[in-house]
Amino acid sequence: MESLKQYDEEAHKWLTENSSPYHWSRSHFRTIPKCDILLNNLCESFNSVILEAREKPILGMLENIRMYLMERLRTKREWIRKRTENLCPKNQKKLEKAKEDAAFNIARFSNDSKFEVTHMYGEKFVVDLEKRVCDCRRWELTGIPCSYVVCCISLIGEELESFVNQCYSKDAYVRAFEPAIEPINRPNAWPNSKKDPIHAPKKQKLLGRSKKGAR
Repeated sequence: MESLKQYDEEAHKWLTENSSPYHWSRSHFRTIPKCDILLNNLCESFNSVILEAREKPILGMLENIRMYLMERLRTKREWIRKRTENLCPKNQKKLEKAKEDAAFNIARFSNDSKFEVTHMYGEKFVVDLEKRVCDCRRWELTGIPCSYVVCCISLIGEELESFVNQCYSKDAYVRAFEPAIEPINRPNAWPNSKKDPIHAPKKQKLLGRSKKGAR
């Protein structure tokens, strides 16, 4: 923030008065969600999938989304059941990258769980394996050991995967996709409803470039 103030005082003033670092700075992020991502790619990906459905009447739109989600959950369940590894692929890849980067660090014991880690360029970090914290905060934010933590775990000869948060495990993935969307009969077999019919909302022109047809 001091660097920003020196570069542009007006920008610094606006940022401090109109926003909170808890929304845009990893140094202030909460550690409970185990996520350090600033983007909303998940929402954008879902919106791109339902572009065609959004152009249909309400019931047709909901039916398209229901069938998509039913199939999506099924394919995810089948995919995870075939995996033999305990971690999901992307998280396993991040752990492998941390293993490679650990070669640039030197860990020194303080006690049974605390270490002082020195990077080849001189930076130092304190790691506590019992509390599962590292001064760089990456382990706390993501739940995946950073290179400094990996260096300490390798020093004591423990299994790296056991220090990864359980939310990335195969069992957690199975539980997340275990619920299934039930199939339903054709519309003329549905019970008659005494409620008022659903009408489409008034169409409003939104600001910005239309994303219709974008993939």
